Amino acid sequence: MRITFFGLLLLSSALAQAQGILDLRIDTVDEAENLSSTLSKINDGSKWRIFYLAQWTDPILTEQGDSAKTLHQLLQSKFKGTDLDFVLMDSSTLVIVRDPTQAIRHQQAIREALKSQKKVTQYRFGERSSVNQEAVIIQGRVTDLKSEEPIPYATVQISSTQSGTTTNESGYYQLSVPPGANVLTFNFVEYESDVIDLIAYEDAVINVEMEKKSLMLDEVIIEDKSAQVLSTNRIGQTQMAIPDMKKAPGFLGEPDLIKSVQSLPGVTSVGEAASGFNVRGGGVDQNLILFDGIPVFNSSHVFGFFSAFNPDGIREVSFYRGGIPAEFGGRASSVLDIKSKDGDLEKWDLKGGIGVITSNIALSGPLKRNKTSIAASFRSTYSDWLVHSIRTDYADLRNSTVQFYDGTLKVAHKLGDDTKLTFTGYSSKDGFRLVGDTTYQWHNLQFSGKLNHQFNSQLGGEFVAGVSAYGYEVSNDDELTASELSFDITTTTLKAGFNLDRGKHLTNFGWHLIHYQFNPGELQPKSEVSNVKFIQMDRQTSIENAFYISDSWPVNDRISAEVGVRLPLFISFGPEEVFKYQAGQPMEVSSITDTTSYGTFRPVKTYVGLEPRASFRYMIDETSSLKFGYNRIYQYLHLVTNSTAVTPVDIWQPSGYYFKPQRSDQVSLGYSKDLKSKKYSFSVETFYKYINNILDFKDGAELVLNNHLETDLLQGKAYSYGSEISINKNFGRLSGTVNYTYSRSFRRVQGDFASESINRGKRYPSNFDQPHVANLSWKLTLSRRHSFTGNFTYHTGRPVSIPLSAFTIEQTTVAYFSGRNQYRIPDYHRLDLAFVIEGNYKRSRKWQGTWVFSVYNAYGRRNPYSVFFRPNDEGVPKPYQLSIIGTVFPSISYNLKVF
Repeated sequence: MRITFFGLLLLSSALAQAQGILDLRIDTVDEAENLSSTLSKINDGSKWRIFYLAQWTDPILTEQGDSAKTLHQLLQSKFKGTDLDFVLMDSSTLVIVRDPTQAIRHQQAIREALKSQKKVTQYRFGERSSVNQEAVIIQGRVTDLKSEEPIPYATVQISSTQSGTTTNESGYYQLSVPPGANVLTFNFVEYESDVIDLIAYEDAVINVEMEKKSLMLDEVIIEDKSAQVLSTNRIGQTQMAIPDMKKAPGFLGEPDLIKSVQSLPGVTSVGEAASGFNVRGGGVDQNLILFDGIPVFNSSHVFGFFSAFNPDGIREVSFYRGGIPAEFGGRASSVLDIKSKDGDLEKWDLKGGIGVITSNIALSGPLKRNKTSIAASFRSTYSDWLVHSIRTDYADLRNSTVQFYDGTLKVAHKLGDDTKLTFTGYSSKDGFRLVGDTTYQWHNLQFSGKLNHQFNSQLGGEFVAGVSAYGYEVSNDDELTASELSFDITTTTLKAGFNLDRGKHLTNFGWHLIHYQFNPGELQPKSEVSNVKFIQMDRQTSIENAFYISDSWPVNDRISAEVGVRLPLFISFGPEEVFKYQAGQPMEVSSITDTTSYGTFRPVKTYVGLEPRASFRYMIDETSSLKFGYNRIYQYLHLVTNSTAVTPVDIWQPSGYYFKPQRSDQVSLGYSKDLKSKKYSFSVETFYKYINNILDFKDGAELVLNNHLETDLLQGKAYSYGSEISINKNFGRLSGTVNYTYSRSFRRVQGDFASESINRGKRYPSNFDQPHVANLSWKLTLSRRHSFTGNFTYHTGRPVSIPLSAFTIEQTTVAYFSGRNQYRIPDYHRLDLAFVIEGNYKRSRKWQGTWVFSVYNAYGRRNPYSVFFRPNDEGVPKPYQLSIIGTVFPSISYNLKVF
């Protein structure tokens, strides 16, 4: 039957070129009538023959306006969105046929949804007789049923075309479907799927409220059908799954956002006790970290052992490492966008956790039911025992101390159905005392307010205002050298962003303003007998201002595009003294010839840039796609350091008279494939990134309290390239992810003089060049309540500079070092394991507890963090390997949720 049908179609195509019945002008329609009547008039008393069944054509109406059409045009327009078609038998004979394929597919999708116990909602818009367009536009917003919070990056699948889309950052979606019957399926991790049985002949708005999964005691095993991360349509973007993060093995049982980011392809760190992360060969300072829209300058506790963010206070996390949207700017490599959790508008709940190193508590509930909510979380540590247990060849830490805390408070208030106001406060503080009298302390403090308003069905806006402060203090308690060194950054942020839904086009545009105030350093004596002199560096003020606009749309059924541009403006202001140096000579303090003073609020230097952005996706078929992304980003702040990892005494330097902004250009190309009904997925991405005006230090540079930083810092070029492969098993009793990255990261600093070049102007590996990085994570579900998880990580040892020889000058041994980063420390690898026992799932339960038994560094690998050198009895430098965690660390933690 199917072969005969398609044979008829081929025959009709061959005959369509002949003048015949299809070219007949319809002049028999005087008023509205059913299609059967129109066809009957053509049949009566003519040579034309049309075969049809009246029960098929009676529901379709023709109107007076159809009299100007040919029969071919009339039938095409009337059969659109139906299962009817026509076959030309010869030039004068036409047969109306029915193709049941669409109806069968529709019914099959509904049956599968009901069989899976999914909620199915029916909608109907318009009548079949009213079809006058090739596609119907369906749009709306996806929100949480209880909190009414938008759900970004939820997937929307169309059964009839096997295509789909995702919601944007504000939960809005838009797609085009064929007129008639369709099935739309809405999915998001942790939420029940929503299925829409849709019959639409005209554009419509469908808002969807998704409900979180309710796990009940049943005869089936509840499976988590999501991988640890959810990839969106944009290349290089990842949505982090918070529940899986909490169950993954972490250091001493602590769930950790930053460690989860480090397990993604293209991301690594230089080792244990290293704050932050490196993305695609970039530095730690090249990552923009936002917490509710406000920049964060330090994302870790205890030198990188723990994240500064409590997972119980986080609603969603978006990570961009390629194809970065025009909304974001200011950092050259990546964006980590963290949004805090709103309180529940209907009921109170309490969460808490106790571990061997930290404890935490989180409270959420309504201050006014369905109107105002509050969410609060707090975490603190009692971790001195951990530091005391660490044994290294570098230092004895048995008398050292460590402490930290972090807390979040958020109040949300609904001003109306279309308006919500939120206030967020965040604070964290760290203290670390090493051997001797030196104490390090650093802190983050943020306050922000956000107003979301939907002006109409097409235009929505988000307005953010906030202040953040980051700083550190290094105290020395020895009476003769008692002092305190301090540094801080204060930022004031204003943002206005809009999203305009214009049918097929979704446009985002807005404005960002950040005002920076820097205290580059201050040294104060702390005792009357201290021999330390007071030093006060000049404060610095800068403004970063940017306008952006982007537009995303489906070019056709296979191609979707997003194109945008960002226009940043950066101004550094006085008061500041700018030193002038002798022309034709290296830039050194001894060559200063003049000084120019700039008064308060007088512009010192202005930089304007243009940042184009573009992302494209091509659907090869319904299970595979190609993606392309390009972005240019200017970075106006530089992290000034002469160490491999971020330390508490590093400083941030704004662009100015001598320091140009970094400019990063990145191109990405990717391929992704789903296998066996999305049970397995595979993706590969390649990238090339070029960065101009990166900062690096001269050998022997003094960077702290240096009023002439331009004499000790050099600007050059950096480039990195690589490929990232990810293989996922998304659901089943055993699920997991394998990520492998091959990448290289190089720098070249070449000046006019030998003292202003590194490695004589030749390229050299960056501190974070690690060619091979592999991460394996898995979850084995043993029963409804028991699971076994694990992580294995491997990466090539990072580059170092080492002394090649030593010689004596006037009884002093001097080491002769290799070129910058020409050797490597041994490779790094580590295995972490965890066994999770979850509480019962009875409906009557009042609380639910989860035990996590974990082992960090399961086989006790003494991974090298660095190599240092001490002179032996003959004065020759002897190498020593520094390992931070060189043994097995078991731990246990208990998390409680009260309903």
